Amino acid sequence: MSSKPSRCVVLFTLLAVAGCTSSPGKDFFTETIDSLHAKTSPLRAGYSGPAAVTSASNAAQRFNGAQYQGTGQFVSSGAPVTKVTGDGSGKFELNLVNAPIADAAKAVLGDALHLNYIVDPRVQGTVTLQTSQPVSQDALVDILQSALAVNAAGITSRGGTYQIVPLSEIMASTPPVSVPSTSPSGPGVKVQVLQLQFIAADEMKTILEPITRQGSVLRVDSTRNIITVAGSDSDLNAIREAVSVFDVDWMRGMSVALHPLKTSKPEAVAAELDSIFGTKEGPGAKLIQFIPNDRLNSVLVITSRPAYLARAATWINKLDRLAETNESQLFVYQIQNRPAKELASVLSSVLGTTVKTEGQSGGSNVSPDQTPIAMQSDGVTPAPLTGPSPSLPQQDNEAPAHATVVADVENNALLIQTTARDYQRIEQILTKVDVLPTQVMLEAVIAEVTLNDDLKYGLRWFFENGGTKVSVTDVAKAAAAATLPGFNWSYATDNIQVTLSALSKITDVNVISAPTIMALNNQKAILQVGDQVPILTQQSQDTGNGSAPIINSVQMKDTGVILTVTPRINNAGRVMLDIQQEVSNVTKTDSSDIDSPTIQQRKIQTRVLVNDGESLALGGLIQQNNSVDRSQVPILGDIPIFGNAFKQKNDTIRRTELIIFIRPHVVRDINEAREVTDEFRGKISLQTPIQKRRGGTKLQQDLKRLAY
Repeated sequence: MSSKPSRCVVLFTLLAVAGCTSSPGKDFFTETIDSLHAKTSPLRAGYSGPAAVTSASNAAQRFNGAQYQGTGQFVSSGAPVTKVTGDGSGKFELNLVNAPIADAAKAVLGDALHLNYIVDPRVQGTVTLQTSQPVSQDALVDILQSALAVNAAGITSRGGTYQIVPLSEIMASTPPVSVPSTSPSGPGVKVQVLQLQFIAADEMKTILEPITRQGSVLRVDSTRNIITVAGSDSDLNAIREAVSVFDVDWMRGMSVALHPLKTSKPEAVAAELDSIFGTKEGPGAKLIQFIPNDRLNSVLVITSRPAYLARAATWINKLDRLAETNESQLFVYQIQNRPAKELASVLSSVLGTTVKTEGQSGGSNVSPDQTPIAMQSDGVTPAPLTGPSPSLPQQDNEAPAHATVVADVENNALLIQTTARDYQRIEQILTKVDVLPTQVMLEAVIAEVTLNDDLKYGLRWFFENGGTKVSVTDVAKAAAAATLPGFNWSYATDNIQVTLSALSKITDVNVISAPTIMALNNQKAILQVGDQVPILTQQSQDTGNGSAPIINSVQMKDTGVILTVTPRINNAGRVMLDIQQEVSNVTKTDSSDIDSPTIQQRKIQTRVLVNDGESLALGGLIQQNNSVDRSQVPILGDIPIFGNAFKQKNDTIRRTELIIFIRPHVVRDINEAREVTDEFRGKISLQTPIQKRRGGTKLQQDLKRLAY
């Protein structure tokens, strides 16, 4: 056996061992030579070379050189491509480096998951997939789909086969559409329909587009508030998670407050708050909203920061208070004691304005039962609110600007359009004039006294010359005589019943009327008992047609007993009475051929002053009626000349005088009104009917209503 082959085997063995144990810093060739030197003996001195012929043992120790073939590559190309390996528990490790997409698909879809797949030839590129620890099948698919997305490719499923196609062709392959609860499992792009609960679909799209893959949001349905998205399972999971973060009941997180305004307009306050908080442009944009509410005259505050509510409330109160001096608004003053038109007229007089009523030039924009008062007009400066009455509160000299007052007659109220500051000043005036008015209860007796021989000079002479024991006092007879000829005296008496009883003993007394009237201070009270009589006022006929009918114009005239009294009370408790009394009778017209009755009138009109509770007697209207009564003996009275002996003629002259007794009772409040009513009720017997009697000396039945 030759020793050369043996030495070669030994050499390569040594080289292999040396290669495994080579020290750092030395190349493979150097390490091999060093190893050979360590195993051979050094040459002896005087060695001149090998002998020409050597023995077999020497041949075994001879070294003829060594050779090692290198790779010729001096840059590392990385670790070699390996397959996906499983650990037997359903988890896998990936170690794909620069693997073509087709190889990666085979390793993941084919070898690991055992799925049928197709790779579109248009999909090119390499992927590197490595995991540091085993991952599940779902994670394995997600890793592959993420790597494919980098290469503009994706996985879609059709008929149980998965296709790797360009992303632009994904939707053309009609991926499955579902809702999250029924989404199919497995790799590939899927389409899901998400139903939003609280957030608007358009707003959700705006949120998703920056944080998802381009084209992930396919469609937005604002009507049904749904959004359609597409992507892999991991993409869809991320989208659903984002939706769950933002699709919440935002109203539960919002803080809301409603602030009513006293003087300001909601639109103006909301605009000022927008500027203060910078809701349009600034750091507070969309963090807080101010919504004006005209119906409630308030501002609605909506904010995502609860702390902003207190700040907003502070500013709203400040702005509302500042606007009291110049913000016009509508106030309603409910009148308590006076008519709306009357109080409006008084207010306009105090403020130096005019009252506009329906039908005046320029028209009116209010209903007929409402009277507007123009507080200021062009070219006219209203008088200051300081009124002439000393009882009114002192005001400054500034008049209300552009204030308007409307008298609501239907509801007896005043509608005042002005600022809050001016309304406070106007309200002070109204509270002074809108007070409970003083009332006067007027007890009157209208009687007709027949003037006989004892009274032939009239009742005035009778009272002045002591014809009765009744105490009377002359009051203002000169003024009465100058005002009304024929009505020339007035007396104050203590007791009406006693006076009438005294007169009834010497003559006939006819009580025409005995009214009791309750009248407001400075208000006219009218009592009328009688008839309306038609009076012919005009006749006309067509002169061109003799047979034309005659057209008569008729006017109705009030007759009977008409009493009109206007009481005026002063601070001393005395009552001034404006009295107008009319007693009229209807008689046949004998003085002309006019077919119309004649009205006989006795009328009194005067003004007197009397103390509270004192009776006043007014008289002096004397009327004389002349009548002729003729009678005869039948047949004999008709004989000429001698018939006069059987005839009788009586000329009767009847003179009467009208006398009026009035007693006022001042009623200042409800308690006094109740007392007067109880007193009057006690004087009248409600159990016995009142019997009216006219004429005669027995006056008791006529005076049952006047139990003084």
